[in-house]
Amino acid sequence: MRTLNTISLIPLALALSGCMVVPVVDNDEAASTGCRTYTRSMSLKTVSWQPSCNTEECLATVVVIGAGSVLVSGSIALVGNSVHWLEYQGTCSDGLLNTTKQLFLESIGNSSPATASY
Repeated sequence: MRTLNTISLIPLALALSGCMVVPVVDNDEAASTGCRTYTRSMSLKTVSWQPSCNTEECLATVVVIGAGSVLVSGSIALVGNSVHWLEYQGTCSDGLLNTTKQLFLESIGNSSPATASY
């Protein structure tokens, strides 16, 4: 029975372990050509990986490494893209934070103080 379970897990483990995921920096910036930011946006890239395993422990290790690469690489890309988005919104002239700041400053400049009538 134990051999049957192992044999049924081998194709699953090999299918899951065929790819690892790594974060890569995107070189093309499509958001704005006039605004240069320090950080770059990131994406995930799959890398082929074909380990040769014939024991249960090795297969388990391969599956854990494959799943771990997705979690770690996805977290790195998520944090990197969040920092890039915040930097873009705060420093570029067409960013959300700069646009909102300009609208706020214009609304303060255009408002006249209310005169009190007693």
